[in-house]
Amino acid sequence: MQNNQPDGQQKTEKNGRDFVLSPSRSRQKDGLRAAIFGLFMNVCLAALKLVIGTLSGSIAISADGWNNLSDSFSSVVSIVSLSLASKPADKEHPFGHARFEYIASSVIAIGMLLVAFQLGYRSILRIITPRPLDADIWTIAALIASIGVKFFQFFFYRTRGNKLSSTVLLSASQDSLADVWATSAVLASTAAYAFWGLNIDGPTGLLVSFLIAWSAVEIIREMSTLLVGSKPPAELTDMITNRILETDSRVLGIHDLIVHDYGPGRIHATAHVDLDSRASFPEAHLIVDRIERIIKRDLGIDLLIHPDPSNTQDKSYREVLEQLQKITASIEPGFTIHSFHLFQAEDGKRVASFDIHESGPNTLDDEEVFDLIHKKMEDYDADIVLWITLDHEYTCSVHYEPPGSEVTI
Repeated sequence: MQNNQPDGQQKTEKNGRDFVLSPSRSRQKDGLRAAIFGLFMNVCLAALKLVIGTLSGSIAISADGWNNLSDSFSSVVSIVSLSLASKPADKEHPFGHARFEYIASSVIAIGMLLVAFQLGYRSILRIITPRPLDADIWTIAALIASIGVKFFQFFFYRTRGNKLSSTVLLSASQDSLADVWATSAVLASTAAYAFWGLNIDGPTGLLVSFLIAWSAVEIIREMSTLLVGSKPPAELTDMITNRILETDSRVLGIHDLIVHDYGPGRIHATAHVDLDSRASFPEAHLIVDRIERIIKRDLGIDLLIHPDPSNTQDKSYREVLEQLQKITASIEPGFTIHSFHLFQAEDGKRVASFDIHESGPNTLDDEEVFDLIHKKMEDYDADIVLWITLDHEYTCSVHYEPPGSEVTI
């Protein structure tokens, strides 16, 4: 099949966060350019402050210059992570290296936490032992310039991060915003001391340290969720489901869709589709193979499909299915049945095998659900054997007949 995969696709969830379906060919270059430009700004800003601090003798400006030089670490982390994340899959990492961006974002957040703790510690010392502040024109001018540059850097990183859906650039934008808060606090306390003689350096610094720590913890929490494995966006699962159903009219239904996120643009998924049981094995294989190829071509998603036979033309099949649907709906309105199979075992027993999807909160535990289905089915057919799987989100409980009543397939 001709490879018509798009240059890159990006979608937005309802909560405003973007996710990448297929990475743009220029994504790595754009991300690296942004990180290198950020490194250049930090180095230039640090050099300027160190020169002004040396010429003016201002300790505050020199200290802020060294702080900006340490910010270059975030840019270096961004450059390294974007380079590593773009590496193709290999034997040790068959799903690629895109999650390096999540790791790098966590490293940047840890750096923000260290800054917050250091600032908080110094602020507490200043509260205990207040000191006179440098309030000369050089200090105020340097602080205002620093705030302006860091604001520009924040918007620059955020714009690029949203465009590329890059967690590491978005984390760098939060790091820049933390510097804005810190430097603004220094400016506010300096101005208050210069105009009104108020020394609020310690309390202001302590407040800013809490704000920086809060942002860092939020980044770490979000990245940890992505690394451990989070629930996929509803927009993504709906898109995959609809695209499968639209691709081939012979697909009667889809269920058990599982999405694995291995980093921006590295999405793998598995799904079950219902096909007419009268379809031959080669035909069923060709149907799912074609769907997998189209999803890969159009969305850049590696999809693995399992076909399930649906025997809706059989009267007995439909009757038992309808009865089970009524029973499960009476137990919990959110229950729906899929993967239903009705067959006769070698010993003559009829077996109904099916899954129950739990689409909403359920007040009953799994064993209570199994017991209720058995009791209600006894009134319809006491001899039928039930194999039940109760689907929770990404987990399931399986129930077979008790020992001694097994059937031979």
